[in-house]
Amino acid sequence: MTANLKVILILALLLPVLACSSGSGNKGGDILLPQAGKVYEHISCNANTLLTYALYLPSVCSNRFDKTPGQKRFPIILAFDPSGNGGLPVKRFSSLAEKYGFILVGSNDSKNMQSPEESEAVVQAMFDEIENRLPIDTSAIYVMGFSGGSRVSTATAMYKAIVKGVIGCGAGFPSGVQPPKYTFDYFGIIGLGDFNLTEMVALDKTLARMNFRHFILEFDGIHGWPRQAEIEKAWNWLVFNSMKEGRLKKNDSLIGVFSLSMTADYDSLVKQGRLLYARQNLAYRISCLEGLSDVAPLKSRFALLEGSEEYKRAMKKFNEVLEKEQKEQKLLMEAEFSKNLKWWQTRIEKYRDNKNPKLSPEDTLMNHRLLAFLGLFCYSNANALLKQNNFEQTQLVIGIYSIVEPDNPEPWYIMAVLSGRKNDTIQTLAYLRKAFDIGFRNKARAQSQPEFEIIRANSIYFDLIKKMQ
Repeated sequence: MTANLKVILILALLLPVLACSSGSGNKGGDILLPQAGKVYEHISCNANTLLTYALYLPSVCSNRFDKTPGQKRFPIILAFDPSGNGGLPVKRFSSLAEKYGFILVGSNDSKNMQSPEESEAVVQAMFDEIENRLPIDTSAIYVMGFSGGSRVSTATAMYKAIVKGVIGCGAGFPSGVQPPKYTFDYFGIIGLGDFNLTEMVALDKTLARMNFRHFILEFDGIHGWPRQAEIEKAWNWLVFNSMKEGRLKKNDSLIGVFSLSMTADYDSLVKQGRLLYARQNLAYRISCLEGLSDVAPLKSRFALLEGSEEYKRAMKKFNEVLEKEQKEQKLLMEAEFSKNLKWWQTRIEKYRDNKNPKLSPEDTLMNHRLLAFLGLFCYSNANALLKQNNFEQTQLVIGIYSIVEPDNPEPWYIMAVLSGRKNDTIQTLAYLRKAFDIGFRNKARAQSQPEFEIIRANSIYFDLIKKMQ
């Protein structure tokens, strides 16, 4: 086993899902839970009070957890945000948690670019909490994440048999890992303006070859947490799968309401000529209902739609754009150090020129995805090069980054860090002020940045810090 694979496997084991609950036990051994029906954004983990999470308990949940067999238990979804903002998904989807009777937890400490040791501390605290301090149904543990958090969620399910399903938003499986050790349900959600669209389309085919129970939902959106409507489709899918397996009693009323609403959606999509979405509607309904009701009529309609010339033309155009996008991404990666900033300026302006009458809606979305891809590519490479103290190439990548995202303060903040490493007080202050002017407000980050030691006594730095949050 290579060193890199060992690291990947360790990370996968250290990034599982599970939730916490605050509260303390009373003399009888009961655990006092936070008030149900309310979002809590910062609750300390019992095993490590430095780690926190966001929490929502459905309103029917008792305020005490006594661990007796007869106490009501709840399914749980554990959410991972790439920036460690667990409150974001918990607040956004708490109404769904209430509707479906789920406990919803969001980690405030699992985030991108963590070391294995940091991840291990987060995970251990989470395990202690979910196993000992929440009234969870251990047959209904699910994980959910966006972007890097999506990869954390999937890695968790790959190595933890207790996880029944994953909702992966904006990104697929972690790269470089072996086939999953355990099977689980996978529901992927990807925006048509998301730079990871090609990855998720490929993942759909891979999971089909592996006979993995899965569904990939595409929607009109960009790289970000999906809306409630998309997440609710994922939750419905997981609930129906539970019915198929007998973990949840079949609910004919729920199935009927679901079928009626999806039929209305399908008719509307066909009238609008949005045949790719109409196909997705049918495929989703079949995936949800097969094994619970007669889906033969849906399959017949599905076959007719796929056989129509209009649908074939739309699908052909979609695939051509994806192929073109993959080639363009490769070109951009190869051009990183071989092209000057003038070339990059021209290229990036081309992607922004969405008023060009020659562009189709699919081409416009592709250009949006390419810009988002390039922004993340520059961000990742700039940080990697900075860690290597490769000042010249860091500065080149930052130059590209600032052209791609002129309203993002991050390129200027990284330049301030780079200047600090060079012991250049004037430039460090100038770049930090530029970052502030564009919108940088992270006081804690700036105060803890070791490269800013050379400017801490400067009045300009002091004034900037006072204005930050």
